[in-house]
Formats: sequence, C-alpha cells, structure tokens
Amino acid sequence: MNNCRGNISVVLLGIGLFLAAVVNLVMVCVTRTTQLEMEDLRGRQLRLLCSSAITRLSQKTLESGECTPVALTLHPGNVPATLVSKVTYSDDGCFRYLETSVEAEEQSHNLRQVQFQLNEEMQEQGRRFMLISRKPLIGSEFLSEEGICTSTEEVHIPQIEFLKNTSTAKLSISDLSMEDVKLYGLDKRFYYLSNASTPLTFSKNLKVYGTSVIATEGSIILESGCQFFDKVVLVSKGNITIKDGVKLPQVLLVAYGKVTIGTGCQLGGVVFSDSNIELLGSSNLIHDAEVVARFSSAFYIL
Repeated sequence: MNNCRGNISVVLLGIGLFLAAVVNLVMVCVTRTTQLEMEDLRGRQLRLLCSSAITRLSQKTLESGECTPVALTLHPGNVPATLVSKVTYSDDGCFRYLETSVEAEEQSHNLRQVQFQLNEEMQEQGRRFMLISRKPLIGSEFLSEEGICTSTEEVHIPQIEFLKNTSTAKLSISDLSMEDVKLYGLDKRFYYLSNASTPLTFSKNLKVYGTSVIATEGSIILESGCQFFDKVVLVSKGNITIKDGVKLPQVLLVAYGKVTIGTGCQLGGVVFSDSNIELLGSSNLIHDAEVVARFSSAFYIL
C-alpha cells in the first residue's frame, strides 16, 4: 500500500512538473510574440515618422545644414525617440540632398531623397526656348515650318560631382547596366557615372521605361531606334549624340559638349549645350517647358 501511494505521488509530481514546464513555455512564447509585435509596431512607427518628415522637407525651402533634433514619445510604452533631419546643397544650388533619421530604443530608420533643378537663368531660358546653345545652331533648315524657338546663350553645366557618394551620404547609383535597364527600367533614382573615357551608350532599339536623372562625366550616345517612355534628365560633361529614329517624349538634355540630333527623331522637351547643337535631318521637335521643373528622386534607404 505504501509503495502504491509512493508511486502515485511520484507520478503526480511528474505531471505537476510537466504542466509547470508547459505553462512556462507558453508564457515565454506569449512574451516573445508580444515582443515581436511591439518591435514590428515600433518599426512601422519609425518608418511613418521618417516618411512624414522627409515629405514635408521636400516641399519647403530650407537652408543647408542639420535641422534642430525633434524629441518625440512613442506609444504604447512612453518610449523616447529622436528625429534628425539634414539638408545639403551643391555649390550651384542645382542639387539638394535630404536625409531624415529617427531612433527609438534599439531601432532606427532613415530615408533619403535627392532633388534637381536648373538655376533660375536656365529655367527662364528653358521656358522660352527649346534649343539653347553657346554657338549658333547647325542645321536650322531642318526645323519645321512652325519653327522652334532657339537661342544662343552661355550654358552653365550643373555641378554633377555633387552626386558622388560618401561614407555618410548616399546620393546616387554609381553604375548603369543596359541589361538592367532592359529588364527593370529606370527606378526614379539619380545616377552618377564617373568614367569620362567610356561613353554611356543606350543600345539600338532599346525600350526604356521609368524616370530618372542620369549624370555622367563622359559622353552619352542613344543608338538608333532607342525609345524612352517617361521623363528623363540626361546631363553630360561630354557630347550627347542622338541617332536616327530615337524617341524622347519628355526629356531635358544638358551637355558641356556638342548635342547631335539625327533624322526622324521624336523629341519633346528642352536641349542645352555649352558648345553647339546640330540637326542632321528633319525630326519632330516639340518644346515642353515643363521639363525644367524640379525633379525629385523616390525616397530611398540606401
């Protein structure tokens, strides 16, 4: 009888320990789930704060420098957070870099944006004329009967080297593969290509979707039949060559060197050259002053 009671006691003790272990495991799981849910909530709060802050910054005229840090409290939990914003301009004022970051507990989030806008003088030129160059236009006989307003003016090339990435500021993508352009298009980011010796070449009959600012230290070549579908800004410290049959419905072209436009092209926008512009044949040219408006990249993390 005593042995039987002893055995029952051991069994009951074992069951009790097992139940206690199960309860403890459930409590740990519940605690961990609550922790993960809170981390997810906190992450969403930080992303929303960054997005709201940079959206407001992008619409304001601000001086260069770091804005006054903003102290915040996140709920639930009365968790302190700090929002920091920074604005940087290129020396010529054509580029503006915005960055916001927010930290709370062990989490952080940041967003960046780059904006581009021609200086006031070039904006005014672009509103009045389509073809602006330092030297007289070559091939004016190929202009349509309605005529395209042209002007001989000094052209100031935007300070594209501002777009170089640093250890603390990621302003641009530093390479542009035509295979990626073919597969994925342009993604509303700024590109800065530092190779001055190799032209950036858009291949023959390439279809390019998406909008972007592409700046290069070298020349740009658009092979025949190349077709763009969205607004694009091309800035070159070399020459820009547009071959026959290229379609650019909404484009801003700015070149330090010569801009050459082939036969049978469709081009809407404004063209600047600090050298000269040459038309090789008849093309459909349409002045679109809207292309000189501010261009903003998408918000991005890296």
